[in-house]
Amino acid sequence: MGKIIALKGRAESGKSTTIGMLPSILATNGYTLLAGSRKVYGKDFLEIYTKGKLKLGITSAGDSYDLVHDRLDTLVAAKCDDIICACRTYGGTHAAIATFTTYKILYIPKTYAASAAQQRTVNTIDANAVFAAL
Repeated sequence: MGKIIALKGRAESGKSTTIGMLPSILATNGYTLLAGSRKVYGKDFLEIYTKGKLKLGITSAGDSYDLVHDRLDTLVAAKCDDIICACRTYGGTHAAIATFTTYKILYIPKTYAASAAQQRTVNTIDANAVFAAL
């Protein structure tokens, strides 16, 4: 059974920015971007990485049931073993994630920075926490 790791936070809290830090962490740890897998949707993206036989899907879109469900469905169809996504603290995004019953679901709370100057540090800590959950 694979995992869906969802970075959970309110709107405009830095979820997409934090998930956007993962590609460099993955590359440092031996993951390779699967050729042709990158899709960009405005500020959000979807990518698939490999490490040995493991396939890891990432999507930063987490604002609505439809977005979350559609992006997760794409990654499940691509046979990703584990998936990282974003979701809102409240609303239908949790219900979208819950429909993928063959995966263990883990929510990681997004840390909120006390000031704009601390945002990058907080996002880096959260990105490393998401990676550690793999």
